[in-house]
Order: sequence, then structure tokens, then C-alpha cells
Amino acid sequence: MHVRLGNLEDLKQTDDILKDVAKKLKNKGSMQWSEILDGKETPVLIARLKQKEVIILEDEQEIIGLAYIYQDPDTWDKSLWHDEKIRDVYYLHKVAIKNNANGKNYGQLFLKEIINWVKRLSGTQIRLDCKADISYLNQFYPSVGFEFVGLRKQSDYKELNSDFNLYSYNISQE
Repeated sequence: MHVRLGNLEDLKQTDDILKDVAKKLKNKGSMQWSEILDGKETPVLIARLKQKEVIILEDEQEIIGLAYIYQDPDTWDKSLWHDEKIRDVYYLHKVAIKNNANGKNYGQLFLKEIINWVKRLSGTQIRLDCKADISYLNQFYPSVGFEFVGLRKQSDYKELNSDFNLYSYNISQE
């Protein structure tokens, strides 16, 4: 198992993984990631692949997972974290593991590999957010070493459709 940067040749497989995970969420009653099912995420995925901001998890040359990892905070990140670009801080989004790979610890292994990836890039911190009401994610991220930073309540932010928890992993404190 290893991680690498994604490229445009990975578009079909990575787009399929995102869509499969989005379908699974929808079947559970969640509207999270609905933009993926509407096809609105594909141009974003293409742009992130071109910008070398998609990290791929492979096992025996099969793509098992992907995540967006980048240094320039987008509008969403700026609204949640209340700051502009900070040197050596990376933002993690759209962490997705292939549905038929669940239960094999790929999520935990993938996050550890992402941490090592950012460490090799001399990054000092990884930031992420997740919906506050998704208990398994709010248990999972701390289990891999991410620290809870704060809660952004929907009632306080017009752009939020839910409450969001913020997590960070401080590489510089290892």
C-alpha cells in the first residue's frame, strides 16, 4: 500500500469513488456530498488533479481512496477557520475510501500516510472539518491524532447548512 499524487489519468476511478461514497451517504439519509451526485464536483476534481492537490491511496495498484490536500485555503476554509493562508498549513477535504474496502483499516492507514506526506513537505499542521452530527467521524479523527479545535454553529454562519467541528493535526508538536 502506498500514497501518491493523483493525475488526470485517475479521473474516472476517483470520480467513481466519490460518487459511490456520496450514494452511500444519500442512502443513509444524508445530503452531504450531494453536489457530487449532481455532477458539480467533477470540475473541482479535475482542477485539483491538475493542481497536484489530490492524494491517492493504492493497494496492489488499485485506487482505494483519495483526498484533497492543499495549502491555499478556499472560501469554505477561510469562513470556518477565520484566517487567510498560513505558511506550511494544509487543508484536507473529501477523504473517501472505496465502499468495498470498508472495514480494512484503510481510513486510518490513509490518514497516517497523509500526515507523513505533509511532514515530508515540511508542513506543520493539517486542518479538516466535518459535520458535528456525524459521530463516527468525530470519533475517528481523534483516534488518528487530530485534535478538536472548535465548533462552528450553523446559527452563527449563514453559509453553513449544519454545525461543523474543526480538527487539526499539529505535526510540529510531534
